[in-house]
Amino acid sequence: MPLSSIPVQPSTAQLLLGLYAYLLPLLLYVLWSTLALWDLGRRSDARPGVVWAWAAAIYLLPFLGPAAYLLRGERTLPRALRLASVGGGVAVYLIVLAVGAGIGGIS
Repeated sequence: MPLSSIPVQPSTAQLLLGLYAYLLPLLLYVLWSTLALWDLGRRSDARPGVVWAWAAAIYLLPFLGPAAYLLRGERTLPRALRLASVGGGVAVYLIVLAVGAGIGGIS
């Protein structure tokens, strides 16, 4: 059997990083959407039209809508929490991708 026909099995690290790279965006979207909608529901000063517009943006623009609300919209959440959830989530995802590329690619 020639060596080129032997399938190469991914390492355990590649499997774990591949799993994280696959699931982390979904988890980030759930976290950001939950935080944004929870904060939007707590705001008593917002007009109904503004609330509906932000809710539509959060649901219809995955990642961008929740991130925009958490970073730019009027909100009641502490700044540190908003920055940690959005910036930290993006940073962790980039780290997973970089480490996965460094060990030979994410399978």
